[in-house]
Amino acid sequence: MGISFFKVPNHRVFHYEPRYWDERKERREMVKNEALREKALREGREWKDESYKPGMYISGKFQEQARNNRRGSLSKNLTRIIGLVSVATFLALLYFFAKYATIVLEGIR
Repeated sequence: MGISFFKVPNHRVFHYEPRYWDERKERREMVKNEALREKALREGREWKDESYKPGMYISGKFQEQARNNRRGSLSKNLTRIIGLVSVATFLALLYFFAKYATIVLEGIR
């Protein structure tokens, strides 16, 4: 278009493909897998879930870990606040007792 003194950033593109989730199909598969597992246990066989793929639950673990980290940071902040309030209270008590002690000592003389 013309001369520009500043570099104009390029347009950023975000490619988003929504995922389709069929809740009823998922429930049917869960019921089917549960029935197959019970049948295998009744027959004394070892049952392996055919629908499981390694790494399938990893996103859930990341979310769980993020939730736990949030709780941990809250407890750290709470500990820090309690510590600061305790130190402030101690310093205030020290100040007032020192002031009171000087008044008492002057009264004794």
